[in-house]
Amino acid sequence: MPNSLVNLFKILLILFIPVILVIGSIRLLVTDGYLAREYGKTSFPDDPYGFDRDRRLVYATANFRYVRENQPLEVLADQKSGEAALYNPRELKHMQDVQKVYQSAWRAWQLALGLSVLAGLVMVWSGDTHTALASALKWGGLLSAGLIVVIGLLAVLAWRLWFVAFHRIFFASGTWVFNTSDTLIRLFPEKFWFDAALTISGLTLGAGLVVTLIGLVWGSREKIQYAKIG
Repeated sequence: MPNSLVNLFKILLILFIPVILVIGSIRLLVTDGYLAREYGKTSFPDDPYGFDRDRRLVYATANFRYVRENQPLEVLADQKSGEAALYNPRELKHMQDVQKVYQSAWRAWQLALGLSVLAGLVMVWSGDTHTALASALKWGGLLSAGLIVVIGLLAVLAWRLWFVAFHRIFFASGTWVFNTSDTLIRLFPEKFWFDAALTISGLTLGAGLVVTLIGLVWGSREKIQYAKIG
């Protein structure tokens, strides 16, 4: 395989691995199981306006499914709390934005994974590129771990700054600020997002180190094998 093509595949893998690991970690959190685990924590704050844990979990689960499964907005708009609509128009608009961001990220994950698998298979099939593939895994894993350590530290050391910066990147100014009595804040208080940021950081860091280890071990074996052949 030409060196230029090998280098291209290697660079793509290094850049795509962080995308796959970060978005993959996010996907693991957008689940009913994660919600139940989070709401079950003794440290999770109660809703001061009256939602009990079971009711909260039902509403939040439907909210996550709307985002995850790309459901129509009516799924949320038709929900009621007593006789009143569960979400106000501003909350519904924000959830539309959230769904668009999530679905775009999910498509990016699918594209990155597909191209990475394709590049990996080509490099595996070509016997003389195994070392380059191992190197790509090593550096892609290290890049993922390094980036997530920085992001995680920023979240811990400057949470409010991190939280505001994150929302300003993905959402229009003012569209993500709500009253404490609004349903979205009652379902997903700040504690929820802080825990989510740490969990995503932990999952990505662990996965990045595993990928790095695989690349290191494989690369070492390839070097030993080539040395024996030589």
